[in-house]
Amino acid sequence: MGYALFAQRKIVLDGQLNSVQLQQTQRSNEQYALATQTSSLQQQLSSLQTAQSGELADLYEDLSETSDSDDRSSINALISAKEEEFQSELDDINRDIYQVSIKENAIEMEVKRLDTMVTTLQEQLEAVEEAESSAIERATPKFKGVG
Repeated sequence: MGYALFAQRKIVLDGQLNSVQLQQTQRSNEQYALATQTSSLQQQLSSLQTAQSGELADLYEDLSETSDSDDRSSINALISAKEEEFQSELDDINRDIYQVSIKENAIEMEVKRLDTMVTTLQEQLEAVEEAESSAIERATPKFKGVG
């Protein structure tokens, strides 16, 4: 292989390697954003659960302090409505967490694929550099009595 071909192959491999490494950086940024989103969703979930506990505890206390059957009936209806509302909100947050998790898994698989590509490209680049070095060494005249 001529020196120009070695140089050309190295340039192509360097370009491919840089491109894949840029993709790795982008995926890392996406992973960070998704981890932040997951953390935020988990905080929302925790806050919602705390709020639910407080509201329902207040309603159950009101229920225990009420002897009027009409009041008890309306408080029971309110408890049921609140429980359904809270469950719906919990389901929404859990669904969001699941969807983020799916995205995180897909990006993790992409990162592994990119890692493999980087390794392969680095090996190819090293092989081209070694071949170029060997070709230069073979092409260099050997002088007797020198070195």
